[in-house]
Amino acid sequence: MENKLSLRASIALGIYRGLYALCLIPAFCVAPILGKFSRRIKEGFNDYFGNVIIPSEMKEPVLWVHGVSMGESMVALGFVKELRKIYPNSTILFTTTHPDVVKDVKKKEIADSIAYFPLDNYRSMNRIFNRWRPDAVFVSETDFWPEFSNQCRQRNIPLMLINGRISSKITSFYTHAKGLSEVVFGAFSAFAVQTRTDADNLLEMGVPLDKIHILGNMKADFTHTNQVNLSDISAWLNGRKLVVFGSLHPEEFEFLKPVFKRLVSDKIAVIIAPRNIALADSWVNELTKDGINTSKKTELKNSEIVILDTIGELASVYKLSSASFVGGSLDHNKTGGHNPLEVLQQNVPLLMGPYYRNFADIVEQLKKANAIEIINNAEEGYYTFKKILNDTSFAEKMTNAGKVVLNNNKGVVEKTINLVNIHLSVNK
Repeated sequence: MENKLSLRASIALGIYRGLYALCLIPAFCVAPILGKFSRRIKEGFNDYFGNVIIPSEMKEPVLWVHGVSMGESMVALGFVKELRKIYPNSTILFTTTHPDVVKDVKKKEIADSIAYFPLDNYRSMNRIFNRWRPDAVFVSETDFWPEFSNQCRQRNIPLMLINGRISSKITSFYTHAKGLSEVVFGAFSAFAVQTRTDADNLLEMGVPLDKIHILGNMKADFTHTNQVNLSDISAWLNGRKLVVFGSLHPEEFEFLKPVFKRLVSDKIAVIIAPRNIALADSWVNELTKDGINTSKKTELKNSEIVILDTIGELASVYKLSSASFVGGSLDHNKTGGHNPLEVLQQNVPLLMGPYYRNFADIVEQLKKANAIEIINNAEEGYYTFKKILNDTSFAEKMTNAGKVVLNNNKGVVEKTINLVNIHLSVNK
């Protein structure tokens, strides 16, 4: 890895540091107030400044894995379990920005130390790297920070992207900010990405071809087991067929309201999982005002629709459904689709909207195999659900085709571990 930055990159890093410092000034002023309301600030205050807990025993190699939010962290934690098998005597450190991930990792003792990801300024990053002294760092899917990358570069620490996704927004920004792009992406030893599009985006930003490895989506290897007790949901269903709408955004909730109403009128049970569970109360109120008996999962009643207001249960809820829709896929200007693999893993017919750029490779495979239905409007959505629910042969063909696609995409974890072994100068 080349430690020396070009003049352009050095200037870009200096400007970034200055602007970041200016942004921190108002943040410091309001932090005491926000700390009373924000779990992240209250729990992670010390971590944000790099004052992370050091494990009592630091066995080599020391491996730092980062997953920014819930989805990325689930992949990262699956990767951690594989690292444990390959490097059983290692010290594994984990960072995230999601409080529920922090809680879960602590409870299950998945990592030797867990922390909130520090602020991306020199002092905070320098402090965490001095305390943890990692031999290698892994970033799950997407989360890029100049100072973080620069610390790896300066210390000659292998930095790898696993299960990488490179969005068009990231590409557009760093293509124009070439100096900053060198700071961030020039520090990486390898990029294990999901699709050809991700690889092309990296190439457009100037990443050398020999650093890019198209391995597929690691999520296909992580089968979700039904460890969640859903006896209350099963009792609520009482033999009815169930349709699940997973990871919906507010616009999609409004868009799909006619579908909810028509399914309910057909005596079909409906569960809606907001992408942000903070929306649960308002969605219950909206549907109740529309005359639909609705309740939250944590306050389950004899209702027609249930709003899932819990974390970590959606994958298991999919298993109870006769068909499921995956959100983030009905607005081309925003999300670009959420993970369809969770539905496939539960052997359930899958529907999505037409905007799925985040999972374009797998969705195109599913479309070619007739293992997914793409809906463009509420009317299509309703009749597609009814066709699946009423035609068991059609539903079975979809799920069988989905199994084939899912199985064809497995093996990414093994490929990633092989890449890790090549790039790390550590002994097992």
